[in-house]
Amino acid sequence: MKVTDYIVEFLQRKGIHDFFGYQGTMIAHLVDSIEKNPHTKSHSSYHEQGAAFAACGYAQAGERCACAYATSGPGAANLISGIADAYFDSLPVVFLTGQLNTYEYSGIPGLRQQGFQEIDIVAMAKPVTKYAVQIREDEDIVKALNKAYHIANSGRKGPVLIDLPMNIQRGDVKNPVYDMSLEEMGLGEECGSSLDAAANGEISHCTALAADTIRQALAEAKRPVIMLGHGVSDKAVRDQLFALARQWKLPVITSVLEMSALPWDDPLNFGCIGGAYGHRYANMIANAKSDLLICLGISLCTRQIGTKVHEFAKNAKIIRVDIDQYNLQRNIHENGTGEMKFCADAAEVIRLLAESAGNAECARDFAEKSDVSAVCDFTDWLAVCTDIRTSLRAVDDATPERYPNRMIAALSDDIADTSAVAIDVGQHMVWSYQSFHNQKDQKLLFSGGHGAMGYALPAAIGAYYATGKPVACICGDGAFQMNIQELEWVKREMLPITMMVMNNHALGMIRHLQRDYFEQVYADTSEGSGFSSCSFAEVAKAYGISSTCMEADEVSNKAAGFLQDTEAPKLLEIRLEPGTFAYPKTCLGEPIHNQQPYIPKDVYDRLMDL
Repeated sequence: MKVTDYIVEFLQRKGIHDFFGYQGTMIAHLVDSIEKNPHTKSHSSYHEQGAAFAACGYAQAGERCACAYATSGPGAANLISGIADAYFDSLPVVFLTGQLNTYEYSGIPGLRQQGFQEIDIVAMAKPVTKYAVQIREDEDIVKALNKAYHIANSGRKGPVLIDLPMNIQRGDVKNPVYDMSLEEMGLGEECGSSLDAAANGEISHCTALAADTIRQALAEAKRPVIMLGHGVSDKAVRDQLFALARQWKLPVITSVLEMSALPWDDPLNFGCIGGAYGHRYANMIANAKSDLLICLGISLCTRQIGTKVHEFAKNAKIIRVDIDQYNLQRNIHENGTGEMKFCADAAEVIRLLAESAGNAECARDFAEKSDVSAVCDFTDWLAVCTDIRTSLRAVDDATPERYPNRMIAALSDDIADTSAVAIDVGQHMVWSYQSFHNQKDQKLLFSGGHGAMGYALPAAIGAYYATGKPVACICGDGAFQMNIQELEWVKREMLPITMMVMNNHALGMIRHLQRDYFEQVYADTSEGSGFSSCSFAEVAKAYGISSTCMEADEVSNKAAGFLQDTEAPKLLEIRLEPGTFAYPKTCLGEPIHNQQPYIPKDVYDRLMDL
């Protein structure tokens, strides 16, 4: 069997039918194999970064493994940003790169380049992959591919890369194997960095201990909060957790990546935590009001809890369940006081909690051990949280500078029937995660840890192939120009993607920074100062895509008519003033629950006294 035929057959048996990439000499055998397999389809981008981000969007929206490919040299190098995005956001993506024929390598140490368009992509990608390898013998692909796929989808998920010299691609596999044991893959005794420590069976004993600790802590708590992160990405498991939260009347706060796990108007949804731009009510409840934080698959990085780490939730006990042992090495409280850490799969802990809660004998045993008459009921605490949420939403709604947030809310209602919405990086990202009205099972896709501008358009393309349903993307004028060439991909395939570009003719988030810290010198962020934006509606028309442009204050009245048909590609350009702001925002040195513009003192004092 031809090596590339085997690779494609292997991946399609694992459920990957869509491949994203860009054709080139050194990857042509793989693309030919994709084309000839009746169950697979190659989708060509117009820049390899677009292909990589499309694979990330596919993995996010479909909650399954994806694949992207590129030719050697510059093609492979152009994948790097997408590889990094998958690594930091725990997305299982198999990256395949073409390479020189093995017989072209000279064996001369220190030689800068072996041949045309050659680059050591394995060495470049290793810091942002779970596993990266170059294949040097035909038969080695069998073990390497089985191992790579397993590693990508095990433990803390993430990207893997296989570099394929051209002569290996056209070589032969005499014994194609599609399901290897761990021992056959050479992973039976391995628990190193390529697999995650959490994939090692030794941590399984932590699962029961974590569940017991959570149950006991809930019995003693007065104001507990569930903190949910992207480490719990399985919908069935999330549903089990939410069933428990409804039973026990527990508020749920999420990371940005996991914010669409609950519909925006769910009574238990108390927003996403954010050290700078999180929801006011999420920050106040978690940081200043709770006495117990049950943290499941959430990193609690400084982006989430602020740079003054030891100041976060000082009066709360913190229980952290995380599959990544390195995340747990960071203390939140000083010296880890009042903080319990469990290196375990949060999904397994949730399953155990759900099983015991649904078992009458376990529930009685829990009640007896905890010396309480009922398992858990935090109705009064939930009422306090609801008061905080209602009051602080009112504060934000009265802030004139937040008109983009109100615009985003209106737009989200117009695209409520889309399956996924990819959101780029910039002020519009903040407006969106603060104010988008996501519906049940409507996923919001972000470039979280990597924060890559140019993510949303190709990610939306990948999301469409994962869901088979209309999708949308929200971008800023700076971000959209990063991968604007993928408009041709949208037009070529007539993809049902609704594209919304917030055009304030500026890099708004940096401009805000320059206003506060650089004496209003707007270098390279504003019209006339090294930055400019095109007419996006006109560009879309040049690509043959239906488009229109309107002012921000026209959106609530005019946008719905243009956006109502989500079955065809369209682009809506919205013009905003250059001096836009993302509020609320934590000022440097302030506690994260006291953001600018500041809460009126009477409101703040009343809520803090609740």
